[in-house]
Amino acid sequence: MMKSVRIVALLISFLVLARQDALSAGDVVVALHQTSSTVADTTVRIGDIANVLNATPSQRRDIEQLDLESLRDQDDCSITRKHVEMRLLLAGYERHSFNIIGPSTVSARRSSPAKLRSKLEQLLASDLGRQFAVAPERVAIRLTQTPQLATLEPKLAAGDFAVDLIPRNAFPIGRTRLAVAIIDSAGNQYSHSFDAQVSLSMKVAIASQPIAQGTVLKPDMFRLVDRSITQNADYANPDSTVGRTASRYIASNTILLTNHFHNTRAGHSQTVKRNDLVDVVISVGQGEIRLKNARAMEAGQIGDMIEVLNPQTNRRFNASIIGPNLATVSSNSRRR
Repeated sequence: MMKSVRIVALLISFLVLARQDALSAGDVVVALHQTSSTVADTTVRIGDIANVLNATPSQRRDIEQLDLESLRDQDDCSITRKHVEMRLLLAGYERHSFNIIGPSTVSARRSSPAKLRSKLEQLLASDLGRQFAVAPERVAIRLTQTPQLATLEPKLAAGDFAVDLIPRNAFPIGRTRLAVAIIDSAGNQYSHSFDAQVSLSMKVAIASQPIAQGTVLKPDMFRLVDRSITQNADYANPDSTVGRTASRYIASNTILLTNHFHNTRAGHSQTVKRNDLVDVVISVGQGEIRLKNARAMEAGQIGDMIEVLNPQTNRRFNASIIGPNLATVSSNSRRR
């Protein structure tokens, strides 16, 4: 009898040790789903296609949120064990700290709300572009309230549909509310409003140097850049702004707006006379410092490089005139 008890005890000890060895080989277990997984968003994450076991609550949350694939341009995708393994390694998990079990490949597909949102965003962007004669690829609309889509899903699940965006007097940019008429495949019409973020890709003029108040804008004082605009403003038209006078100081790398300039064009450039006191703006990294009351050693017009005396060190250096009593140190300024 005692011999049988000892044998049973040894077997139990062996099983416990074997389990501990198995867990030490990979404490966290990522169990891939056996069937296709439905994704509510346009991004497939580990939590969508697997269960995370033997992990702390914080570990489980972190691992479940790791992104694997995008479904923005496709309805479904396949995820392999190797894909999951590489994502965990990229997130900083050691290979011996986790085990991946289940099928070698799992599939994920977008749920209807995600498909509906993507299609609505494309149709709304196209209709908004049509209303304002803007190319559809320059318009982007992101619907921000998923619950609003849930009420529409049963009505629109039967087939195709069209949208008619209620016209606006001005192009809506930024956070806004869009009033829409939706017509389903049977001809039924539904009125709906969506919270949305609207952006417009456009060329804007950005100051390439500090521009002083009273400076006449020249073409070499700004550069044109393609930007995705998410804030409504009266952006300056470079063709009509060149030659106008700045109504305020404009820092370098600022997007030029219409109200930065006077409505009338200047007839002539401001000048700096010999012995005038000027402030010199010097770019340092991402910021600027200003040397006050430097003395102009020669006269010049806006855009000219002149010799300036630093009153603190009694040394001379070259600076470019950018406005009345204002100059800047620039490597591309021209010498008169």
